[in-house]
Amino acid sequence: MSYVNENELDEVRTIEEGFKKAYDQDTKGTVEAIDKLRNFAFQLIHLNVSAENELDIKALVISIGDIGRAAAEMRMEIACVTSSRALGDIAIEAAGQKREPIAIKALSVVGNLAMEFAAKGMDTAAKGAAESLGNCGKVSSKIKMETMTSLSEIYLMQVALKAMEINLSETVIASISLLGEIGAYSAEQTMEISTLEAAVILEDLGNAAVKKKSESYAKAAIQALENLGTAVSQYGLKSVLVQIAWSLETIRVFTLEQNLKDACRAAKDALESLNTAEMLDEEQNLEKIQEIKKFHSLFLKKS
Repeated sequence: MSYVNENELDEVRTIEEGFKKAYDQDTKGTVEAIDKLRNFAFQLIHLNVSAENELDIKALVISIGDIGRAAAEMRMEIACVTSSRALGDIAIEAAGQKREPIAIKALSVVGNLAMEFAAKGMDTAAKGAAESLGNCGKVSSKIKMETMTSLSEIYLMQVALKAMEINLSETVIASISLLGEIGAYSAEQTMEISTLEAAVILEDLGNAAVKKKSESYAKAAIQALENLGTAVSQYGLKSVLVQIAWSLETIRVFTLEQNLKDACRAAKDALESLNTAEMLDEEQNLEKIQEIKKFHSLFLKKS
């Protein structure tokens, strides 16, 4: 039997073992199977690119995701976290090898898992998946893989909103913080659109938090915007700084209306901390804000 055929059989056996261990509620066995599948994917990523090779890797990605779902059915949060981390690792490895279709496929499976974990009320699992999305977003911004960065941000927004609905606090806070970090990494690479997307999403999440009357979630969004503003100032993205100031002011006004005093104070302090001295002049600001609002509308349709 050839080495390739033996490898394929080993992959099939490992997939079967992963499902069996998951449904047997054997966390250790499930984790071991997922890790083995991750390693198979890594090996294939480094082989010559071909249609067959790509299909094989995507099949492994889908299988890891399906085992993660089986683990979620059995409420095995550690195995769920392992599945999303493995997929995040595959996405990052593929991105590093400039194999974007595989990276995006793995990222999309992580994003869907994150939503499913959150919908099941599994805070630890959903947070773990959000962290994988965050890592993918930060790495892809470093190598200027803009589609992957943007998708990471969109998935994190969706996860945060779903988690906010059912009050999965760890997932909400982690997702918001990670969005700010992706924005900061994008600012460092002068990826204006990705940085702007992060700011727009954080504004939406801040407003959603205020609507829910959650001071802690609103303050997390405000803090993330303030941190992003610091990064944006450092790297000279003036138009994004305008958006961040606009976002903070929008949230501040909304917190005032909803009588969220601590969050209102946090937004006011964040605005005052921004280095707005180098912003565009007032007329240019107004024009830029109109452009941003138009972009905001288009972006929300895209997401």
